[in-house]
Amino acid sequence: MSPGPSTRPRKLAVFGGGLGSLSAVFALTELPNWRERFEITVYQIGWRLGGKARSGRNLRAHARSEALGHHVWYGWYDNAFALARRVYAETRRAPGAPLATFKEAWKPCDSLLLGTGDGSDRAPPWKMSLPRGDNLPGDGASQPSVWHFAQTLLLWAIDCIPRLHPQYSTWAAIVPRWADASRSLWPALMRRAGGQGVRAYDGFDPQSPDYDGLLRRAAAAVHGDDAPKTSRQRRAWAQPLTHCGEHSLRALIGLGARQTHPQFTTMVDLALATVRGILHDGLDRAGFSAIDDQDLRDWLRRHGAAEDSLASTVLVALYADHMSYESGDLERPAAAAGALLRAALRRYLAFSGALYYTPAAGLGEVLFAPLYRLLRDRGVGFRFFHKLKHLCPDPKHAAVSAAVVGRQIELAPGVDEYEPLVKVKGLPCWPSRPLYSQIVLGDDPVIQAIDFEANESPEVEEVILRAGVDFDDIVLGIPPPALAGAARELAARDPRWEALLAHTHSITAMGAQLWLSPTWAQLLGSPALAGAGEILRTSLPRWVNLSSAAVYEGWPREHWPGAIASLSGPRPDRAADGSREPVRDIAETWLKSHPRALWPEASLAGADEFNWELLLDPQGRAAEHRLAAQHCWATQNASDRQIVTLPGDPRHRIGAGDSGFRNLWLAGDWVGGGLDLACAEGAVMAGLQAARALSGEPIAIHGERDCVDPD
Repeated sequence: MSPGPSTRPRKLAVFGGGLGSLSAVFALTELPNWRERFEITVYQIGWRLGGKARSGRNLRAHARSEALGHHVWYGWYDNAFALARRVYAETRRAPGAPLATFKEAWKPCDSLLLGTGDGSDRAPPWKMSLPRGDNLPGDGASQPSVWHFAQTLLLWAIDCIPRLHPQYSTWAAIVPRWADASRSLWPALMRRAGGQGVRAYDGFDPQSPDYDGLLRRAAAAVHGDDAPKTSRQRRAWAQPLTHCGEHSLRALIGLGARQTHPQFTTMVDLALATVRGILHDGLDRAGFSAIDDQDLRDWLRRHGAAEDSLASTVLVALYADHMSYESGDLERPAAAAGALLRAALRRYLAFSGALYYTPAAGLGEVLFAPLYRLLRDRGVGFRFFHKLKHLCPDPKHAAVSAAVVGRQIELAPGVDEYEPLVKVKGLPCWPSRPLYSQIVLGDDPVIQAIDFEANESPEVEEVILRAGVDFDDIVLGIPPPALAGAARELAARDPRWEALLAHTHSITAMGAQLWLSPTWAQLLGSPALAGAGEILRTSLPRWVNLSSAAVYEGWPREHWPGAIASLSGPRPDRAADGSREPVRDIAETWLKSHPRALWPEASLAGADEFNWELLLDPQGRAAEHRLAAQHCWATQNASDRQIVTLPGDPRHRIGAGDSGFRNLWLAGDWVGGGLDLACAEGAVMAGLQAARALSGEPIAIHGERDCVDPD
């Protein structure tokens, strides 16, 4: 009798320990019978997880948390927060333990502070605040449709316009200021809407117009029995209001509205241009991706946005937040219009709970340490110090036949498996350097000088993993900038891979993390206004208040930091290598030039220059030399480069389950078919897509597709 079919679990090799691949592993291990179906091993270069979002505790500097990147999670990150909340629900730390609950680990913030570093601009930073909701991100609230976004923007604009000028606070006062041709066209648009079955404009008398009553009725119509139901009717309803908004705004700007309300005038202008663009380009039916071949600013200009609005703080800050610049050059902003517009509308109109959240400590301990422990307890294997070198396609089939891996270290005698975490004040954390006591020759300065997170790092052995023996499937979570060598044979076999590698653009990020003696409120001279924001037209435009992390660090009482700040931004590709000194020079220039833009009380009395004594330095260095005690960083390794979505890039991306090789699945914010934008939510969505494609299970992914009108 011949033996029956094999029932062993499928072996899954996961390369890369970033948020995308770990989300895939998390989703697979959520399946009730996953152990019967899969045997999962994660292979990670270096000693820690987290990818571009990783952080580590510097055990030589009071166990302070040193991070890479800009760790702000927006309230629309439903999939990312659902994962984080599930991790905290399952790990169930003891009451009173540090960061025991999700609400302790993530701090809600309702305001962004947007300012400029231009010394000639004396206007105070703009505090953009949005009211908090009762729910939490990750609750699975329904995703607004593209049409709903347009409707919301349009009604908001119509509500705001009479408030932009004190002498023209009614529509009866505003409409007569239009050009005659524009005013005469309006009734024709209303008649056309009536011909489409829209009743909102019935009864309008051009000879005795009641403009205010008309607009009240039109706005209320979207919620009544006569609300437009088809796409054609909705567009017919919107066109008279859009016409009204555009010409009214133009008239009020001519009367000085931009001088009295510069930010809201800009916001209304951008809102109306967005509505016009959605209607004109049919995005309510096609989705935002239909305009990804254009730059967002160009698209808004084409649909009527004023040049002043295109250069405004809110729009420049949107590009800065995603570091959307060609080659990292601040003078060359560029972003795929659909991807960035989708993110902007979800950020401001579809968030749950607060506008955004900041981690109470480094993301390493807030997310990646508990996620690692949960996955390990579930039975996932981890192989640290293993770097992917090469993927070998099968010569006869569309599959990967082998993976070449470089093992970077030998474990010390008596160490069977590398244990990556340390505890700081009872909190499991990743160290900022390997735990050398677990490594052969770990006390050797030569070994300690190696950057084990670099692809170029040496190795002690080359290991070949073979399909059918060591793995059956692969989840690839390593981004294209680090795959030029490993995926070269895939690109030779499949032109889509060649296009992916050629058209995935990335930039280097850089930043400075500062520990200061005064509290944040003392630096401001008032209570804290916001937890994050942008100081534009500077080399380090993004900032975050990380002061809550101090309590989880190991500072002695005499050197306790009152505030912790993170500054970050893009580093032009033409810059020097990513060593610390040049970034430190950039941070020094920033602090000399722009301290008052962020902290009004941080300057020396009677001068604009930063008071260097405010920087915490246990060694007591003088002046700018105190920067040597701070954490200056740059993402010089290929795997750490920030993916940017330039116009046209999304068409070259490959979906999580569409690699062209039957046993290869993709995860990460560079994967196509989701947000097409680098952020935590995009990485998690791609990981869930990989898990769904691999398992065949109907894994739900919130906001995966734009909600569009079928007709």
